[in-house]
Amino acid sequence: MSEQKKEAVILVHGLWMWRWTWFLYRRYLKLKGYHVYVFGYSTTGQPIEKSVMQLVALTNSCEEETVHLVVHSMGGIVAMRALPHIRKVGKLVMLGSPINGSQVARKLKKRGWHKLLLRHATQPLVEGVVNPKVFRTSKMIAGNMPYGVGQVVHRMRGASDGTVSVEETQADWVDYHEVIHSNHLGLLKNKQAKTLTFEFLQHDDSSKGLT
Repeated sequence: MSEQKKEAVILVHGLWMWRWTWFLYRRYLKLKGYHVYVFGYSTTGQPIEKSVMQLVALTNSCEEETVHLVVHSMGGIVAMRALPHIRKVGKLVMLGSPINGSQVARKLKKRGWHKLLLRHATQPLVEGVVNPKVFRTSKMIAGNMPYGVGQVVHRMRGASDGTVSVEETQADWVDYHEVIHSNHLGLLKNKQAKTLTFEFLQHDDSSKGLT
């Protein structure tokens, strides 16, 4: 990828995670020629609206014309709320994002544990993506290895990554959906997930009128 055509990727982490959780993904995408930014935010300590506007500000301030968003888990909900305010073109890759709302979050709320564990993340995780406005081509990569902390809270039926069920990641507004053998945290280091992400970002999807 030439400097003149260099594109950017912004990585957005999920619940209870930090910028460093993207270490392997960041290194991989940098080696592929992308300028990589890592967006960090307080997942439980501040309203999601604040996180959304911080992501909007970072994305719109990038010098690159094309800025892709690669997001994990709750980061997908933050990104979907940010998209209507983002002026840059690019694609959206979601890794295990509970866009239909999280069963685990609902169970935590029912038990009253959300006040300590989820706080400001409660509403977005319980509701998921409401009235989506999508302005870019999107791909969801979900996992089907059911080993994760979510199983301790709620025994999920059907395929899941141990925290988010495959069903929670499916929607008619998602252009491409793929299930791979990984658990929820494993999506951040899974070789196939990284390859699928790169191939999707490289794919010419001009027929949809989006980059």
